[in-house]
Amino acid sequence: MLEFAYRFCCFIKSTITKREEGKVASKNDILKYRLFVAFDLILLLLIFSQKISIKDLPSPTALLSPIPLSVFQNKAYAKSGKEVFGFAPYWTFNKLDNVDFGVLTTLAYFDLETDSSGDLDTTGPGYQTFMSDHATQVFNKAHSYGDRVVVTVTNMDADSIRALMDDQSAQDNLISNLTTIVKDRGIDGVNIDFEYAGNPGQGYRNKYTRFIHNLTARMHQEVAGSEVSISVYASAVKEPKIYDISDLGKEDIKIFMMAYDFGYAGSDNVMPTSPLYGAKEGKYWYDVSTAVEDFLALMPAQKLILGTPWYGYNYAISGKPKVNAPTGYGYGVPETYTLAKEDIHPNMEGITAYKEGWDNIGKVGWKAYFAEESGTWRMLFLDDAKSLGIKYDFAKDKNLAGVGMWALGFDDGNPDLWNVLRDKFGVKIADSRVPGTNL
Repeated sequence: MLEFAYRFCCFIKSTITKREEGKVASKNDILKYRLFVAFDLILLLLIFSQKISIKDLPSPTALLSPIPLSVFQNKAYAKSGKEVFGFAPYWTFNKLDNVDFGVLTTLAYFDLETDSSGDLDTTGPGYQTFMSDHATQVFNKAHSYGDRVVVTVTNMDADSIRALMDDQSAQDNLISNLTTIVKDRGIDGVNIDFEYAGNPGQGYRNKYTRFIHNLTARMHQEVAGSEVSISVYASAVKEPKIYDISDLGKEDIKIFMMAYDFGYAGSDNVMPTSPLYGAKEGKYWYDVSTAVEDFLALMPAQKLILGTPWYGYNYAISGKPKVNAPTGYGYGVPETYTLAKEDIHPNMEGITAYKEGWDNIGKVGWKAYFAEESGTWRMLFLDDAKSLGIKYDFAKDKNLAGVGMWALGFDDGNPDLWNVLRDKFGVKIADSRVPGTNL
């Protein structure tokens, strides 16, 4: 009780003192300040009545961590009952003002890197941003809306991943590091994003599943109410990788399907990065609906999160713009939703022609323009409110666990994508039994 009161007082105080300089206090701020004073008095009474020394209170270092979600548990729930899972990369962490925390259910910080020994890279910008005061403020804000906060741990090197899977002590080291950092930062779990592009064989799939099983068991044991999820390629069933979807589907985890990069930077032909249909029609090599169908043949729908792209690739093409036009002029340039929306339009500088279209099979729109300087057409597919709304309806029709996005901040300054999420899934509803829900 004492620790809760102490942490809550400090949380309210920090909420007030960290407001922008020069901003006039609102009625809300005054109310919070009065509550802070009241809790201070209660805290003093607790100290005197229980004869507790100040040295028994939590250390100032501990207060750098966000208040854990367990303090807020049961105060809000998703109206739709669905997950809205957003990755927040460290490089967009200053562009989260647009995030609708009332619609979001899980904020997945991205990323902390791990190596083959299970150690976390504490020198890179991912770790430094994760440990910053700014991150603490964002995590606390997410918690105040009843959202979960998890940290994404990555390894993108095949040799390193195999070495980690071959070394039980390294796995144990990583699991200990992750449970410790989750507890120290007062967050709610982890997302494992090991991107092994090839097929390592069934032996490594078994090892990966055991690692996830052991991690989940330890996380649940040490962090009450914690959640573990994994990120997997959408083609993981069609082209086997390190993920055994059938066995992983039996674990107490969520599986985030990265249902994008079907069309990628190095594609020979221009296609949507996330076509909903087209594979069965022979138009595309694979698509979202077929990938989901393949996954659901092996695992429960209620554990699968459909990841969606808030970006597209801008290709120079040979010839005129059309679906599956040959690229032929190097790699596609990634464009965030906001950049593509604001920078590519009929009145942009340096163009002599502009076109737009809709792929009725892939269910994604495209833009194209003739760049005068290079003398070539450029073309990109971009998921927007229309195409994403169709994908969200698809996820609901399939009774999936929910949807997610790569990535928060790519929508910087544009409410369009949050509006469609709010329309399809609704805002979370406060639980009247617990006061103070920030909704």
